[in-house]
Amino acid sequence: MLSAAPEARPIWQLIEHQSALRGNAVFLRFAGRELTYGSLAERVRTAAAALRARGLEPHQRVLVMMPNHPEHVVVYLALAWIGCVIIEVSIHLKRSGIQLQIEDAKPHAIIVDQAFLTETQSALAMAGVRLPVLVRDAEPGLRSHDSALDITNGRGRPEHPEERSLDAVHAISYTSGTTGRPKGVVMTERFFQVGAKNAGILADVRPSDILFLWEPFYHVAGWMSVLISLQHGVPIAMVERFSATQCWQQIRESGATLFHYLGGAMNLLLKQPPRPDDADNPVRIAWGAAAPAGSWRAFERRFGVTVREGYGISEAQNFTHMNLEGRVGSIGVPVEEFDAWIADEAGRRAGPDEIGEIVVKPKDPRVIMRGYFRDDAKTGEVLRDGCVHTGDLGYVDREGYFYYAGRKKDSLRRRGENVSAWEVERVINAHPAVSESAVIGVPSEMGEQDIRAFVKLADGMAAAPLDLVRWCEKHLAYYQIPRYIDFVDDFPRGPTQRIRKDELPAGTAAAWDLEQSGYKLTRM
Repeated sequence: MLSAAPEARPIWQLIEHQSALRGNAVFLRFAGRELTYGSLAERVRTAAAALRARGLEPHQRVLVMMPNHPEHVVVYLALAWIGCVIIEVSIHLKRSGIQLQIEDAKPHAIIVDQAFLTETQSALAMAGVRLPVLVRDAEPGLRSHDSALDITNGRGRPEHPEERSLDAVHAISYTSGTTGRPKGVVMTERFFQVGAKNAGILADVRPSDILFLWEPFYHVAGWMSVLISLQHGVPIAMVERFSATQCWQQIRESGATLFHYLGGAMNLLLKQPPRPDDADNPVRIAWGAAAPAGSWRAFERRFGVTVREGYGISEAQNFTHMNLEGRVGSIGVPVEEFDAWIADEAGRRAGPDEIGEIVVKPKDPRVIMRGYFRDDAKTGEVLRDGCVHTGDLGYVDREGYFYYAGRKKDSLRRRGENVSAWEVERVINAHPAVSESAVIGVPSEMGEQDIRAFVKLADGMAAAPLDLVRWCEKHLAYYQIPRYIDFVDDFPRGPTQRIRKDELPAGTAAAWDLEQSGYKLTRM
């Protein structure tokens, strides 16, 4: 039976509530170790005191770049306890991407794992910024203005957390969902609490459940699982990263009953060699977004689970729509906090089965993003007349069920990640041999898209596709690196000389293919 919808309360209150209610119960399992709710509360209080002793104050912006690990969870919750604004950074970003976020967010401090320290230091140097850097698992020989992170020494422990409204800014999440520089989506605690509440409904959370958490924490989805646990008092089984070959064995060993899928994870699991015990697993519900319609029933049959699909965007909510009826291909109907419709090119409400932009309107404006950080112009493009214009295409059938139909703007969706074509082009164009480039998304057999780059070399210069891949590997996350590369003499252009990407060749048969080259990307 579904648990009652939890009362919205600040994160620190959820921690204290669960500690008092079920202090000896398991909150988190990771690599054979367990953390109880009682121990969590004690560690968060101590970590908050340690971070305050390092000079962190309420409302300060703090970049966090750490892998999935219990200390990451404790640090995040301690920052929330203090009242800092948390900015999670993808652990796959290289110095160029980190630099962009530093320059835009203007953080007061950075918390980083030793594995990513060199790239972070380079990014700070490129940005011409000097900040306090706290290093987890630090090695000897830190620079004088960097410090080893010690969250176990909480001298002068604060008795009370920062008393803040649910509508105080909690996090800034950088999204590359459209063209141009990544934008910081400003989110409140209310945003997170409502998102976790609806995620709990979609996942059909019950008191006996165990959440399987594999999502990297630079995704809001990862923290939604943490908040589901704090709202419902159900344990988490966490792994460091997603592994298609090990996923089901990890689930069996952990006893997890709820599996969150994201992007192409469903197809990656379906591509694994079938086993007679595929359906012999404890999962009841696979919940998430972007389930390929052609894989939906095959996934349910093979693994013996029920798929529950939703839809949301960072600017509006974790889930603005949910499909609780199992209608294949549909993102469902709006959640209770939203109205939604499809707008045609003139902005009018479209009729049934007519493709247009998905528009959502919150019944309470406090549940959506505050706006883009320091970018009123971009905020005004998305938030208009009390509505969120998603930039996504879709349609509604005659029974009121919504369907997603792709991105309206020039962006890509690859392996569960939004990728800005502009950001990839920016790196490719910086290669000494490149004059200009254009990046587009092409259909992938894994679902979503692969990245294809059309490259014009500078006069008298030469480069091979692998030269560009290796260049990108130094500056981009693995999911931002093009799979297909084509060299062109010039591009189709409009009257203003802007490249007409819609006129670039669609077929990939003649393109150089990274996956067929035998070259293996390095991936941290």
